[in-house]
Amino acid sequence: MGFLVHSFNDMTKRLRRAHAEATHSQQAVERERERLAIILARLSTGVLAIDRNLTVRTANQAAGAILGTDLSSATGRALPELAAGNERLGQFVAALAVRFAAGREEWREQLDLDGAAGRRTLMCACTPLPGEDADMGFVIVFDDITTLLQAQRDAAWGEVARRLAHEIKNPLTPIQLAAERMRRRFLGIMSRPDAEILERATHTIVQHVESMKQMVNAFSDYARAPAMKIAPFDLNQLVLEVADLYRGQDSRVQLKLVLDADVAELEADRGRVRQILNNLVTNSMEALEGRADAQIEIVTRLDKHSGSPHAEIIVSDNGPGFDRELIGQVFEPYVTSKPKGTGLGLAIVKKIVEEHGGRIEAENDPAGGARVRVLLPRHESDHDHGSRSAQLRETRKGETRRERA
Repeated sequence: MGFLVHSFNDMTKRLRRAHAEATHSQQAVERERERLAIILARLSTGVLAIDRNLTVRTANQAAGAILGTDLSSATGRALPELAAGNERLGQFVAALAVRFAAGREEWREQLDLDGAAGRRTLMCACTPLPGEDADMGFVIVFDDITTLLQAQRDAAWGEVARRLAHEIKNPLTPIQLAAERMRRRFLGIMSRPDAEILERATHTIVQHVESMKQMVNAFSDYARAPAMKIAPFDLNQLVLEVADLYRGQDSRVQLKLVLDADVAELEADRGRVRQILNNLVTNSMEALEGRADAQIEIVTRLDKHSGSPHAEIIVSDNGPGFDRELIGQVFEPYVTSKPKGTGLGLAIVKKIVEEHGGRIEAENDPAGGARVRVLLPRHESDHDHGSRSAQLRETRKGETRRERA
């Protein structure tokens, strides 16, 4: 009996010790799980864990933000089910399904996803998770590199524009002066038929030289970033001035203004904000050419959803809208669907907006027509913060490019 009691007590101690160790191990696992959840939540890179049937196991907040859908309650649900009604996520799921069907379990590729808001470029990497073959899982890590690629393209186009402006501008003035000098020298001593030919020829030369000068000036505006003169001014008054100018040019286009008194004062470069308005309204006027019911609307209002208050400027028209194939590239240089356009207007607008620490978006109105939305910081301190953030982003992009090189 004594031996049995002693054995029973010893077994009880071992069970108590095993239970304590199991509890401690469970607590350690929970702590590690919490740490992992915090790390995933703070990552700006999307992380998505799925099984072979594309059922979600884990998804962080960045994954939902990049794919344009809420994945907070997606655990246990199939990705194709979540993709219903979401064009971007649908293309992402289709790309995964194609690769898994081909037996590819580990890959790293760039995916281009088109959507109503434009094209997004993702750098994706897929790795299989250890487990049973029948229940194999995969972790997909992806990052939105659209902004990085855009910055690289902008830098390349800026260099091209600078060189073109320099190489083209030098011979233009001598060509124009030579044509005018030839006209003055020979026009009075030639027969009438020859004089008419010379008049037409020199006029054509001068006219095309002027057109090339305007193009070169557009190149220079895009390539050069002059120092901004930040000062407070009345944004609504500036909009009124621009609207009066265009009303005088073409009375067939109805210009409607919706101005918010709360956003009246703006600290920015007045001349360059005028350039933004001029380019946007000119684009709308050209898109509405030949339309009987042409209408342009300019809206100003205060946007309080961007952290600090921003001035919002919306220019919309009832024209044909942006080409669906080009809507994700409308702010890139030399991208245009207009036969007479240079493709630099919206690129210059985007550059000015970014220099102010703001952002710009383009979309097609569901009711028809195009809409461009500009957000500018209202105060210089907000603009400085935006500029510092932009500089920091550029520095990080430069480091990333050097790393990759």
